[in-house]
Amino acid sequence: MFFLSVFVSADEQPPGSALGLSQAPLARQGDIVLTQAEIDAAFGKIPEDIRLTFIRDGQKVETLVRNLLTNKVLAEQARKAGYAQDRLVEIRMDLAAEKELANDWLENVVSQAPPVDFETIAHEKYLLNPEVWKSQEQIDVSHILISSENRSDEEALELANSLYEQLVLDPSLYDSMVADYSDDRISAANGGRFFRVNKNDMVKPFEEAAFALRNPGEISAPVKTNYGYHIIRLDQYYPAAVLPFDEIKGQAIEQARKDYIDEYRKKYLKETLSDPVVIPDGAAEEMAKRYFGENLELAPDLSD
Repeated sequence: MFFLSVFVSADEQPPGSALGLSQAPLARQGDIVLTQAEIDAAFGKIPEDIRLTFIRDGQKVETLVRNLLTNKVLAEQARKAGYAQDRLVEIRMDLAAEKELANDWLENVVSQAPPVDFETIAHEKYLLNPEVWKSQEQIDVSHILISSENRSDEEALELANSLYEQLVLDPSLYDSMVADYSDDRISAANGGRFFRVNKNDMVKPFEEAAFALRNPGEISAPVKTNYGYHIIRLDQYYPAAVLPFDEIKGQAIEQARKDYIDEYRKKYLKETLSDPVVIPDGAAEEMAKRYFGENLELAPDLSD
């Protein structure tokens, strides 16, 4: 595997801390070397909450190493060709470096936001607006599928109607009919049951008929979908309800943390970027002329 063979053996590496900015080689491709410090810098861009999982995934690390080496090889080719001395290329490189520094600095500032009690904040928000944590309406249902795959649509509907008429007279036949007639053999092994179904979990005609049922044991007339005809029974109805705080506490705390960080970031940017942006008179027109010549009617309007 490339990921294993790409690493330089330990006796080739100069002394250095594994956690420091070591210039010891991690991998090389030809004469191009990827250092430990460079891979540490790349790992630093991975969100902290998934970083450990990422590093433990050999395939992901291998892909990252390959991509970094590709960039280094191509960049070295560009430098050898003198392309990096092109003035516009130099400016783009400067802009890319400024973007990287700005993003890292912003995340550094945010990481030093004063600590707060997120559980208390989350609980207060829950008490102020508990409807945010309202569960969806859910149902447990069973179905008998009469497929039209190996029979005509007319034959499938006729059989489905016949079974439904019997169920109207004796609903207790439903479970045995699932075993004897349902063409959905996967669910038939479980009595045709689906548990805790949400809206949008099923195809639309099935969903509409299933959620129209309200009393456990109620059975629908045959409902047509692309799969055939379904006879649906409501087994349990779970109305939408506000979930207890203890049940959603983890999510609420994480949401409070995210909201706090977002607000801290926005506040810092607002304060830092409080000076107005000034474009001197004629600067926008000068830029437009460089690209559109005298045909300024083709240029975008930058006056707003």
